[in-house]
Amino acid sequence: MIANIAVFVLLLVDGDELLYLLAQRGGLFFAEHYYWQLFTSLFVHFDLLHIAFNMYGLYYFGRMNESHFSTSRYLAIYFGSGLIGNVASLFLLRPDVLSGGASGAIFGLIGSSVVIGRRAQQMGMALIYAVLIFVQSSGPGVNIFAHLFGLVGGLALGFVLSVRRHGGYSVSYTMT
Repeated sequence: MIANIAVFVLLLVDGDELLYLLAQRGGLFFAEHYYWQLFTSLFVHFDLLHIAFNMYGLYYFGRMNESHFSTSRYLAIYFGSGLIGNVASLFLLRPDVLSGGASGAIFGLIGSSVVIGRRAQQMGMALIYAVLIFVQSSGPGVNIFAHLFGLVGGLALGFVLSVRRHGGYSVSYTMT
């Protein structure tokens, strides 16, 4: 959260030049080899509402995942999901479209929350949040591909990283 807020403040101070370097744009990635944008764009937010919603989602679903996964597995899910969403976006968005935000990574945390949820209430909250964000963010200027592929990446990574050493999966659901 601190890194996201710090980058947001830096963009407010020196927006255009820094935005050009950090936000993802397929044309720059392929033609100019701006490969770092796959990662740096995860920290770029375009306005106060954008960062506020993302930081709320990161706080809520991040805490849920942190209590289940080790730090390295948590970070693998977070950054892996974000990168999966960004790679999909490279091929599904026009090359001149500017993309940024932690949403793909956060949708990955939502996906892994569904996998690890031990109570139906947690799973329900994750799905309700995902549906609300999908509905709210399906308008123009929103990278729905990063959201969708981040969610799928989080489901897959959460499932794989929840495997216990003695075999089987640590997934179980109970109604409370």
